[in-house]
Amino acid sequence: MKAQALIFSMMLASPLVAPSFAATLGGITEPPKTEPPRTTVTTPKPTTVAPLPTGPQVTGLFRIVKPDGNTVIQQAPIGTGSSVINVINVATTDAFLTSNGKCAFNVKYDEVSGVAATGTTNRLFSNDTLIAQNIKIDLSANVLKTIWTQPYLVPGQNNVKIVVNADSATPSVGWVRVNVSGTCGAPTTTTTPPTTTPPKTEPPKTEPPRTEPPKTEPPRTTPPVTPPAPVVPKFTPGSAEWNNLFSAFGYSNYGVTQLKGKNFARYSELVKLNADITTVINAKVVDQPTYNALMSRWNSFVMDPAFQAAMKAITPSTDKK
Repeated sequence: MKAQALIFSMMLASPLVAPSFAATLGGITEPPKTEPPRTTVTTPKPTTVAPLPTGPQVTGLFRIVKPDGNTVIQQAPIGTGSSVINVINVATTDAFLTSNGKCAFNVKYDEVSGVAATGTTNRLFSNDTLIAQNIKIDLSANVLKTIWTQPYLVPGQNNVKIVVNADSATPSVGWVRVNVSGTCGAPTTTTTPPTTTPPKTEPPKTEPPRTEPPKTEPPRTTPPVTPPAPVVPKFTPGSAEWNNLFSAFGYSNYGVTQLKGKNFARYSELVKLNADITTVINAKVVDQPTYNALMSRWNSFVMDPAFQAAMKAITPSTDKK
């Protein structure tokens, strides 16, 4: 009996037998131990936000105004990026100057810059043709700047592109479509129907009775009266005519500067015209005959294909909308 108790005690004390035996005695089987699944936490990468533009940006409305600069004829928001192009409808009668199929309008638009900028340049194009330019524009930070310019548009559809800070690496571009009704002073050809002359029929000749001619007194002559000299109209800054002349001054001045040494055939003529306009601008007054002569000379350049090509060649190329 003591021997059996000793064997039993030894079995319980054995590390290999004790757990199994103890479990067998109790009739209980322990389940295997399992570790919970490990979860991996991934920290999301921060998204990169493109910096907002800080230089000059086109904004607001494209406004066609009367010569007073305040009365709006038509206006529409300027579209940027891939937005829909807004449409403005005007007539030839809304232009302040028309000549040979060209209508000149007074236009205002706005720009704003997040930082101060000096000496910037803005350009307007219509169907890829340069139609207006403003230079040496200074902007204060976060202060709206209104630009007043006088582009030439043609009858029909004009896809106008506004390029702000055009000479920078990141210009701001906006779009608006201007439809112009009428002819803008283009000559119209009319065909005159042929005239038919009926045959002449002479009445029968009858000799009238002879009568003595009545006595007439010699005509009395009176000395001519010299009429007073007509008053010649004169134009000063603020008038529509002065705005036209100042626009021609800006364009011709730009042409003289940029076309120098470019082999433009009429360059010397352009220099002379610019000098004559500059003299009038400095005098701040121009009479009607001088104004008519200067604008006639300037319009000869506006309608000259060679001048248009030369001006387009010196303008940086931009993608067409």
